[in-house]
Amino acid sequence: MNEIALSNRPQAPRGEPLYGERRDIRAVSYALCSAVFGVLVMRIVSYFAALPSDTYGQTLLGDMLFSLPVQLVFFLIVPFCIYKFYGKRSVRAVLEYGSVGAFKPYFLLALPLGLFVYFLTLGVSSAWQALLGATGYSHASAATPLPDGFVAGFFVAEIVMTAVLPAVCEEFVMRGGLLTTARKSLGIVGCVVLGGVAFGLFHQNVRQVFYTSLFGALAVFLTYKTKSLYPAMLMHFVNNFCGVFFEYAEHYGWPVFGGLWSMINELSAEYPWLLFIVFAAVAGAALGIVVIMLYCREKRVIRDKTAVIKDSAFDATNKRVVIMGEFDPARIESLEMQREVYGKDYREQKYKPTLRDLALIAALATVTVVTTVFTYVWGFFY
Repeated sequence: MNEIALSNRPQAPRGEPLYGERRDIRAVSYALCSAVFGVLVMRIVSYFAALPSDTYGQTLLGDMLFSLPVQLVFFLIVPFCIYKFYGKRSVRAVLEYGSVGAFKPYFLLALPLGLFVYFLTLGVSSAWQALLGATGYSHASAATPLPDGFVAGFFVAEIVMTAVLPAVCEEFVMRGGLLTTARKSLGIVGCVVLGGVAFGLFHQNVRQVFYTSLFGALAVFLTYKTKSLYPAMLMHFVNNFCGVFFEYAEHYGWPVFGGLWSMINELSAEYPWLLFIVFAAVAGAALGIVVIMLYCREKRVIRDKTAVIKDSAFDATNKRVVIMGEFDPARIESLEMQREVYGKDYREQKYKPTLRDLALIAALATVTVVTTVFTYVWGFFY
């Protein structure tokens, strides 16, 4: 039995190469540099390269030449290398830092959640587009129409670029390392606001900034509460998959789903109140799924705590649980038993970053704001 008073318990090492908070902030800043400038540089390259786009296949190839480097290199490989080599982590530690751990069955609830979120973001995006239009903003779409006949290869390529890669690569940066570091300094509200705004600005596109911010905030909330990246990844995948699927369904007149947009347009024109009711119902369903996921998470946490407490002693004087065996702060944290072990007055220590710590992140925020404003005023590269 190992009894350690709260005042004498081991403190997190400061300045240690692997777990130092300041080093993590710098690592995340460098990873965000890769994401922000990767998007900006590749958009500039794509704009001036002016690849042929007379056919859908040529357009898709141009999109691949943009998406593959951005997603695989700037969002995944470079941040992974930064977390591993600059942070001196093992591969397993990098995955843990990115909240990539064990998969729980209830995470699959994020699949229907992604469907509901797609329709919610669609409604928010439509309102945002209308608001932008009221300010005089206009965007001429240069999208190449889908080919007359369905091409399975094109469909799969779209799914990979639009749904699979963003769900893995963007989540690894935005809800992985960034959130892990942010929660060392911020509570859940601060993390949700920061993560949402960062994800919206990271797109550097005024047409996307609002609804992606809301989507990012929800993804941060799920990751923060479940302590896993999988729910956000699954939700992100389904949300983006629906965008491609329904576009194809509408164009090729697929059964059941082919007339979805016609029905939505009819409702918005003749029965706007009914469309609002449907939107509210979808929002309620999404909220219900989130509540169920949190319930499943809490139920598992309570079960794990109960199993540990049964094999532990109780310090009646200090009113805390005394875990048998070697004292392991990491295990206590993984079990979320800080209050039970350290006492009811336990308060998680938060690192207070200095202005120097945040200088690079502030600079990146300025860059994303400026480029987003450019897309509103001049429409650069979009």
